Amino acid sequence: MTPARLIDATPVVDDWWLLRIEWTAEPPAPGQWLWLDINGERCCLPVRDADTREGWLAGILPGARLPQGLRPGLPVTVSFLQGQPIQTDGDDRLLIVGVDLGVGPAIALAERHAERTRLALLGGGYGIPGRLVPSRFFIPALADVAIAGLTALEQAGVPARVALNDDRPGVHTGSVLDLLGRYLSDTPAETRQALRLIAFGPWHSLHPFRDGLAASIGAVEWVELPVTNH
Repeated sequence: MTPARLIDATPVVDDWWLLRIEWTAEPPAPGQWLWLDINGERCCLPVRDADTREGWLAGILPGARLPQGLRPGLPVTVSFLQGQPIQTDGDDRLLIVGVDLGVGPAIALAERHAERTRLALLGGGYGIPGRLVPSRFFIPALADVAIAGLTALEQAGVPARVALNDDRPGVHTGSVLDLLGRYLSDTPAETRQALRLIAFGPWHSLHPFRDGLAASIGAVEWVELPVTNH
């Protein structure tokens, strides 16, 4: 672990927090994460953005996974980068899924590859770190259960749908993976085989769906994130 400093700790929507830490090592990308020790507690910080020239790395986490007393200038310690950066190519038709801690990197990947992203499905048990708006994109398979998108992704030209545990207008009440199942069940096999699914989520949360999804989609990639605070 390496000593560093918390540059920013900014609350966003639904008690999620944007954290920026000092970072001068190799450039990171969505798909990677690091251990972050704050006030004696350890958490997983998935990479959302970074600027190694300015010397920072950013991620977003739900407040429920963070200790109290966050403030700019707070001393922290960080690990080296874990995981592998997601690589895409020009032929990809991306179906991006973000569950709980995976929401931040899923949004980041969709923003970076807006022109290749067919749909982003986001949510979980911690709310959503963005403003919900009626989507301008019509998704026939989900029209009866979810019609809200995220402002940032709408502006980037990315269709998105949200699933949460609580009842909100335009949002599916239930799991993101249920929403994914609904979408795929109403998508022709030829279209499914042309998709590349990239799913970010907590360790083991995606395991029950691996075999079925791998058989029905052209390519599947899982980014599993540890959730245990030490």
